Amino acid sequence: MAFFPGACHLWRSAYGVGDFFVLAFRRISSRGGPLHFVKPITRSELELWRFQSLALWGACVGAVAAGLSAYLILNAAKPDLAVNLALDFPVVQSAVPNGEAVKRAEKIFYLLFYGFGAAAAFAALKLRKFFEGRSLVPFYLSSVIIITELHPFLRATFEPRFQALALTAMVAAGFIPFVKRFPTRIHINGDAEARPIGLFEFGWVDAVLIAALLALILPMDVQGMATRAAGGNHPVSYLTGPALYHFAKGLVPGRDFLAFYGYGPPYLLSRFLTADANALYCLYIRLIAGSLVIFHVSAYWVLRDFFQNRAMPFVLAFVFLALCQYADGDAFGGPSALAIRYMFVFIAVGILARLMVKPSGWLLVALSAVCGVSIFWNTETGIYTWAVACAALCVRLLERRRFWEVAAFTGMSIVFLLGLFVAAFGPAVLSKDFLYVFLTPLGLHSFSNWVSVTLIWQPGFGTVYQIVMPAIAIGTAVSVAGAWTGSRTVERAYLLVLSLVALVFMTKWVNRSLDAVWQQNAFAYLAVGAWWGRSAFRAAVGRTKSQLVPAMSLGAVAVVSVAVLLSAQDRRQHVTIGLRSYLQYPSIASFRWKPSAGPIKVALDASDVELVNRVLPPGGRMLLLSDQDWLVLPALGRAPKSDFMPFRDMFSRDQVIRSFAGADYFFLERGATNQYDWLKEMVDQILQEQFEHSEESTRFILYRRKS
Repeated sequence: MAFFPGACHLWRSAYGVGDFFVLAFRRISSRGGPLHFVKPITRSELELWRFQSLALWGACVGAVAAGLSAYLILNAAKPDLAVNLALDFPVVQSAVPNGEAVKRAEKIFYLLFYGFGAAAAFAALKLRKFFEGRSLVPFYLSSVIIITELHPFLRATFEPRFQALALTAMVAAGFIPFVKRFPTRIHINGDAEARPIGLFEFGWVDAVLIAALLALILPMDVQGMATRAAGGNHPVSYLTGPALYHFAKGLVPGRDFLAFYGYGPPYLLSRFLTADANALYCLYIRLIAGSLVIFHVSAYWVLRDFFQNRAMPFVLAFVFLALCQYADGDAFGGPSALAIRYMFVFIAVGILARLMVKPSGWLLVALSAVCGVSIFWNTETGIYTWAVACAALCVRLLERRRFWEVAAFTGMSIVFLLGLFVAAFGPAVLSKDFLYVFLTPLGLHSFSNWVSVTLIWQPGFGTVYQIVMPAIAIGTAVSVAGAWTGSRTVERAYLLVLSLVALVFMTKWVNRSLDAVWQQNAFAYLAVGAWWGRSAFRAAVGRTKSQLVPAMSLGAVAVVSVAVLLSAQDRRQHVTIGLRSYLQYPSIASFRWKPSAGPIKVALDASDVELVNRVLPPGGRMLLLSDQDWLVLPALGRAPKSDFMPFRDMFSRDQVIRSFAGADYFFLERGATNQYDWLKEMVDQILQEQFEHSEESTRFILYRRKS
């Protein structure tokens, strides 16, 4: 080994690691008998499998009804589906003919899928006595045929064409479970349910895994990431732009400026606002990193309580991290793709699941507080979290509980939310105008036609996440709710809540229809799917005496999973996503610790600073058109006067009018460009009619309002 000086040291290290695992294996074996890679399935899981089989079949039948209804709405009723519900945000046109109407029909399909699917799943559970003693094979066979034929039927529906053959096959498949002569079901014995890991239990394994998560999440190259993030406009509209308005006192979102996504992150960043643009964007990177730590650590902790082991939650927490990455490891440049949007969701899931099983006034107050903070943090996903909590609490009405619990939860959530808004922005937020703007992100990202990008109805992974996963989530939620009064366990409560989260959080994907958006919101789908996959695995190999088959099976699953994560690709956007992108992310674990870029510099000379100081006092608002107003304004210590940041990316004429209203000065950066032709024409017209050229500096041209 002389040709490799470090080989001996590496060999000794590997030998030491091997000794560690051998000793750990012996220690575990001596404590609990033979070590099993896969535990046997429990009786509770077996019981839920039968409910789930019927509910899944019912959800698939409901999907057929939803698909046929969508076809009739789009091609028979022909309502005005192209109307834009995005308020003053224009529709982003697609290349598909009549794309706006098709996009609306797709949303109607999913709305009906959820409704008809849930109703049909409940109806299927009502027939369980009729199907008592029969094999589950016909239900799965029927579901597979329906899903296989539904995808081409929907693809034809939205072209639009009519697939009579596919519809006939689906209708015929729906009656397969009624055929009595099928092979008898396989008998599997289940073990008693055990919960060896307590919610607040913390051991050295947890410490190691959480430390590993921190190493995978936290970036080392903060400066390089900050410099690259400062070159884009997405961080501006999401976070840094709304924070800059706090350079002036007394400004209220909705009245004085538009917060495009939510209020929490910009407000938190504004508490550390600085006139150093480089320091500001380094703070931005650290804020996002801290948010990711809260999300992924809470995901590990809550999923540990759900799965009652530590390996699966750790793997899922890492998968969540990898799926949100895109581009060359620079996802911090697109914060709306990251878990900062729904940072508190797993905390809410954990509290809600415990509340479902063991009602407590303190847990209800805690859930209300978390939902209020979630809505303050991000309007869209916060309201989703609140809606999931309301739906889950309504299941408790099956226990003949009174409606007061849902009412009390809603009332306390509103109180907490209003308290946060008043504390942050003052009593001026208690107005109809603020409420109108406050709800804008929900409509914009959920049901509007702001982005009329249609779904790609092609078989493959599209079939899995467009039809299979929603059907599984609907079937899971209905099967747990249907059996709730007879079996209230923490595990089932988690299944119910996570299934509801999966369905509700996919609203943005239905609106945007990008594969990357599905991945970024798929965390609950993956958790529910992992639970069912583990149950199937336990039923198949949980009682085998040899551990070779389970070990090889787990290895094969791991290899396939890594291959899927590496092959993830958005079919519309030519950008790297998933694990391939994460492998370029400069985390602590990557050992890429050297700064990849220098500090952010803003080119302002004495004449620029003197001109601004002479015209605008400190704490004033500056109306500036610049290609990087998000860097120039903090360097000058001035709040934006524009209604939206960046100014050059204004969405509508109303926003431009609100920006110029009350402005006595307009600063134009030399060489500044506009994102849209209409914006340039409108600004030029306003300057010609209402302003006059005043003076200049090295970087700016100043226009003064005509007297």
